[in-house]
Amino acid sequence: MVIDLPGITLRPAQDADLDQVVSLERLCFAPTQSDADIQQAWFSQGLNRPGRQQMLALDAASGEAIGTYAQLDLQIFLEGQDLPAKGIAGLAVAPHRRGQRVARFLIEQSLKAFQAAGQQGNGSPVPLVMLYPFRHAFYRRLGWAWVGRVHQYAVTPGSIPAYPERHNVVPYQAETHEQALYDTYLRSASRHNGWLRRQVLQWEMRLRPEPGKVIYCYEEAGKLLGYVILQFGQTGDHCTTVNIQEWVAVNIDAYRGILGFLSSLRDQVSTIFWNTYPEDPFPHLLEEQRQAHTHTPLFSIVPPFGQIGGGFMWRLVDLAAAFRLRPVHAGPPFILTFQVRDPVLGNQTITANFTAGRMHPVSQPVPAVVTTSIEHLTEMFCGMRRPTELLWTREIEFEGDRALLQRLEAAWQCISPFCWDVF
Repeated sequence: MVIDLPGITLRPAQDADLDQVVSLERLCFAPTQSDADIQQAWFSQGLNRPGRQQMLALDAASGEAIGTYAQLDLQIFLEGQDLPAKGIAGLAVAPHRRGQRVARFLIEQSLKAFQAAGQQGNGSPVPLVMLYPFRHAFYRRLGWAWVGRVHQYAVTPGSIPAYPERHNVVPYQAETHEQALYDTYLRSASRHNGWLRRQVLQWEMRLRPEPGKVIYCYEEAGKLLGYVILQFGQTGDHCTTVNIQEWVAVNIDAYRGILGFLSSLRDQVSTIFWNTYPEDPFPHLLEEQRQAHTHTPLFSIVPPFGQIGGGFMWRLVDLAAAFRLRPVHAGPPFILTFQVRDPVLGNQTITANFTAGRMHPVSQPVPAVVTTSIEHLTEMFCGMRRPTELLWTREIEFEGDRALLQRLEAAWQCISPFCWDVF
């Protein structure tokens, strides 16, 4: 049920609100730092920039700022199509107003504004919204789906093959490599589901200098074909570690070059934390499938190897726009009706004609009906889960010819999303 909190107003933040926003963000995310530190690190160029709008919630009676978050303009690749989307970042509520449903109110208001943007013609339709949750269960109740699974392998550099392509790896130099790095990323992003078409904001955050952060590039004949962003750190026993923040390789030579470069760090580094997407062949290429510095076996004999991260969440908003934009696998044409339960935007029914590699919303309902929550529709839409699996677990319902459900599964089949960008 959508809530209403009388006495709270939500509006775009203005330059004069900077101090209040900084204080809210500090108290929520970095309470041991100073307001000056937060302002310099997060808001050195102001609250609002192209592609980013800060929102502020105020107590109408006192004028006190009690909550804030940022709306981001995003473009997300899915099956070769970049979908316009929104991101929600930095949701913060004043400590003395937590537990009073303020965060839920802010999220619901943002969703309704996104929905209205397309319906009222005063903005572009918003097919989906992305965020990184402070708690998955909170956002799941509001219709979000967990779709961003991250795999992390903690291995010794010595277990990574010392591929000879490592000799083509060189340090990143902005004046030489910056534009080529952008181009290399985009070339790979368009072939992966969930990667962003990065704008200035995303690149600034990714390339921002930080202690221990370095970038290396893979070059062949002067052409940049891959890169890796890594963060040096130390364990409690003063062993040096490397955390891979991002890697991009447009061909196998660049991939092998990056791995070989990491292998060459074996005399300095104790552990490589390789962060990646589930389909990455990385674990199959190692000489030893064993997690570095662990002493807790599985089933008494099997050594641990890595871990799975919960990652980001997506939520469909404008169903008609999302259906029109998403490519589907070609096959015999069919029509399905989706009855969608949405706890915030209201229940909806949409019928789609699957034909010629696209979905076309149509007006007439048909006997074959999928009944689903907006969360599970989002999971199916992006390839995270299969319709037949959700039917088997009784998380969705289906009426009609089961062959049509299998056609839906084939049409929506794709690799689930992954994203390097965190916000």
